[in-house]
Amino acid sequence: MSDITASLLPASRVDFFALDDGTAATARQLAADWRFARVGVQVTQGGIEAAIAAYSQVASPEVIIIETNDISENFIAQLGQLAGTCAEGTDAVIIGPMNDVHLYRSLVGMGVRDYLVRPVSETDFVNVIAKALVDKRGLAGAKLVSVIGAKGGVGATTVAQLLAWDIAENFKQKTMLMDCAGSAGSLGIAYGLEPMAPRAEAVRIGASGTEDDVKRIIQSVTDHLSLIVCGGEPMLTDAPDADGFETLVNRIMQKYPVVVMDLSGAGQATQKRMISRSAHIVLVTTPMLPSLRNCRTLMNEVRHLRGGQNETDIVVNMHGASSDEVSAKDIKMALERDPGAVIPYAPKIFVAGETLGKPVGQSKSAADIMKSLAGIASRASGLAAAADVKTDKKDGGGLGFLKNLGGKKK
Repeated sequence: MSDITASLLPASRVDFFALDDGTAATARQLAADWRFARVGVQVTQGGIEAAIAAYSQVASPEVIIIETNDISENFIAQLGQLAGTCAEGTDAVIIGPMNDVHLYRSLVGMGVRDYLVRPVSETDFVNVIAKALVDKRGLAGAKLVSVIGAKGGVGATTVAQLLAWDIAENFKQKTMLMDCAGSAGSLGIAYGLEPMAPRAEAVRIGASGTEDDVKRIIQSVTDHLSLIVCGGEPMLTDAPDADGFETLVNRIMQKYPVVVMDLSGAGQATQKRMISRSAHIVLVTTPMLPSLRNCRTLMNEVRHLRGGQNETDIVVNMHGASSDEVSAKDIKMALERDPGAVIPYAPKIFVAGETLGKPVGQSKSAADIMKSLAGIASRASGLAAAADVKTDKKDGGGLGFLKNLGGKKK
């Protein structure tokens, strides 16, 4: 599955004008697809004449898909008439009866987005619609990576900053690291940065601010890495709504190919929205039983939010901090996978980074930690083949993990 079809699509409307019953039925199936939860799909039995009549009365949507049995010059003339009734920016996709290279070139030359040959599968519809909607918002090629902890205190913020540093400095990709927690966040500490605006102000700028306003809340750390760190508002204030926060994220994704988001401290609605929107999710846990139980539950919730798709990596953090840790073997059995990375318990490295205000990724003593994240950085950014990340397979003791985990998998 491509990145653009592996996440929740933007709020929009798509109108189908179908002549064939099979085409109409396939189009209607999209309404039940999790990726189309915010896409209004309307199916009308009729062809281009019905479309012309409809948009003479109401505004056209972001995308219209029209089926035709006629590929003569008369149809081309009708397309010109349709264009005169549609709002600026509406994309048109045509479904025709045969593969005709000359017709395809003519349609593309007129500004038609694509030409599909009947019968069209649901997958083909998803691909062409997703590409059109993402392109419209200037998000094509941009990847959103969300980092979230199985519980508080597992180090999700630390993993987010390490991952962003790895993508920016080792893969040389322009990257934005965003903090969702407002005044409760600590993301900027490791970079020696102070918040540039309250969280609510950053969201307002994302919705209606000028380009200069947006630049004002962005802080550059290196040539490839920038941060948005918010704060200054009361810690007990309500978080911005998910729609507002998403508007800010969309604006940032228009400028940055990779956006790494620390979801620690974000409201639940924002967490769910960003997980649904993300090209990749990183779940952070410790090797302790309570955290791992939460991690398995969160994995199931993420899978449900994403319609069974699971572009997810697991990071086991603070390995070696306690003799009561669950063994690597039992972790794999319970989560049904190996972790994407195992980060050792190294308080001197991380405390020094926060105390001195210097990124941990710069420290030579953290080289092995950064190497362990290389595979996740590769998968999340799509910049190289996934690395073969080796994890410690040493058995940490039989705790009967599967039995103690309790409950059935969803």
